[in-house]
Amino acid sequence: MMICKTPTQWRNQPLPIVISIVFLLLFGCSSTPEPIAEMAAAKTSLTAAEGEETTHYAPVAMDRAKQKLKRAESAIAKEDYDEARRLAEEAQADAELAQAIAAKTQTEKAVKELENSIQVLREEIMRARSR
Repeated sequence: MMICKTPTQWRNQPLPIVISIVFLLLFGCSSTPEPIAEMAAAKTSLTAAEGEETTHYAPVAMDRAKQKLKRAESAIAKEDYDEARRLAEEAQADAELAQAIAAKTQTEKAVKELENSIQVLREEIMRARSR
């Protein structure tokens, strides 16, 4: 026959206290922490992206990033940290996308200007050769 070997300290405790301790341990360890780092990264990305070029060339991505950051702040107020973390990460990605779109557009603009300059130089060379 097997004898239950529970520590004597637990045998003397009332059942509700033991159950309460078990629940505290389970729920205390499994709770999602506040997404402080994710929020900071999203705010930093949004601040870095805010500029005349970005808001001009990528207004949709910037608006999306701002809205998601506001929604993340609202989720934190409601202590829905999983949702806040997801929204903060999406806001950061949208801000970085806006920066990339603006950079791409500016680069394309610079390439066109360079191509126009090259075309003007070619025309000048052709005129100089035909003289």
